[in-house]
Amino acid sequence: MEQHEIPRQITTFEFKLVGFMTLKQFIYLLVFFPLAYIVLSLFPIPLLNILLASLIAFFGIALAFIPINDRPMDVYIKNFIKRVIMPTQYYYRKSNPQQLILGVPQIQHDQQEQIKQEESKQKLFKYLLMKKKDDFLQKQKEQKRKEEVKKALNEPIPNNLNINRVIVDNEAIINIDSSTSLSNQQTKKQPFLTGIIKNKNDTLLPGILVYIKDQNNNTLRLLKTNHLGFFSSYNSLPEGIYDIEIKDPNQRHIFDKIKIDLKEENPKPFEFFSKELI
Repeated sequence: MEQHEIPRQITTFEFKLVGFMTLKQFIYLLVFFPLAYIVLSLFPIPLLNILLASLIAFFGIALAFIPINDRPMDVYIKNFIKRVIMPTQYYYRKSNPQQLILGVPQIQHDQQEQIKQEESKQKLFKYLLMKKKDDFLQKQKEQKRKEEVKKALNEPIPNNLNINRVIVDNEAIINIDSSTSLSNQQTKKQPFLTGIIKNKNDTLLPGILVYIKDQNNNTLRLLKTNHLGFFSSYNSLPEGIYDIEIKDPNQRHIFDKIKIDLKEENPKPFEFFSKELI
């Protein structure tokens, strides 16, 4: 496996600008060598001036070339003086004014939270009040509807009606429909076919559309139940098998599609039951 070089710190790299020396090393020698010469020339005591000049020159060479713990001597001396001067012990002092200053935003924050809570409570109260009002209106509508249905059920039904029930798959009860209301019994003409539409609770269903179609899916009759759930048709159809399709305009009830065999006369009314969704 090929060996890679270990990453090194290159930010402290100094280029050698004066021969084999960096600019900083050259400046140290440029400062301390003339200073040693000046001390050697001006100091009056022999041998002592040579010693002092040698020490100054050696110090300049040490600053320029001699490292301590892989650090230049000038950096080592600077860090040493800094650590000697700086304190090594620290004392914690409690500052009461700072706590008061810090306490003001906390108080403001608490006040804002209280304001938000009050606004949320008011919105919730308004929502619950509106919801309660809507529920009350809905109950009134349901009660009015129940009263109308109850009134319709209390109306008299002709005694000569013999209801014929046809049970289809999935226990759906289906009957044959007609276009006009059975309440029109005063006329002498008898309807071709009659029927009643209810739900599974035997509640009469008004306003239900009844389609009578042939085998080619062509609509031959379109009937609608009256407020008592009755329908009838006075226009006769040829004998044969027809498709009965019942639809609720309000889409609250569904019915199965049924095939029926119509005769020339259908004296017995047919009763149809919906398959409840709700």
